[in-house]
Amino acid sequence: MPDMTKTKEDYAALMARINNRAGVKELAAYLEKHGFFTAPASTKYHLCIEGGLLIHSVNVAKLALELKEKLMPDKSEESIILCALFHDAHKVTDGFNHNTYDKNTTATSDKQPYFWNTKQLGYGGGHKSALIVSKFVDLTQDELQAIAYHDGPFVPAWEDIKSDPYPLTLMLHYADMWSTFVVEKPRNRNYTAKFVEDTKTELF
Repeated sequence: MPDMTKTKEDYAALMARINNRAGVKELAAYLEKHGFFTAPASTKYHLCIEGGLLIHSVNVAKLALELKEKLMPDKSEESIILCALFHDAHKVTDGFNHNTYDKNTTATSDKQPYFWNTKQLGYGGGHKSALIVSKFVDLTQDELQAIAYHDGPFVPAWEDIKSDPYPLTLMLHYADMWSTFVVEKPRNRNYTAKFVEDTKTELF
């Protein structure tokens, strides 16, 4: 079981670095009120556990800050943390007081721990997150795109911007994917150089 105390401490430390941004405290309070600390990160995939979303959000923010030093050293740290911490705000609520996930209490809960709440607003996840964040924080153009399109080519909406994704969008997408598929998803294969050599016929 993940150490939620440490995760909450990391979250608080990240928040302390952006608390001076107008509306951030109000945004955080709204999300926390609706379950930001208890929501899962998915219904049955990565971190589909209580508190999974908080763990994921902190992971993405930490990695995004590391990438910033190499890829976007002149970019505001505040902007990076804001987008990374709240890119999945829609997994808490749809912005209209409907929770995103319903806990599965049936016999199938091991395979499907949560269900999507069908009463929530039917709207793209990234765009829903951007909508929620922008209700509290005046986002810049690149922040708005980064949050709205952080899922990258995994969603049809990517067609809207594929010829002009801003650098922040690409960096947030990569931090999100690396956290999801490498840091958080249990792996049953050892991706070492030997593994690749042993399976190159399968891979190529």
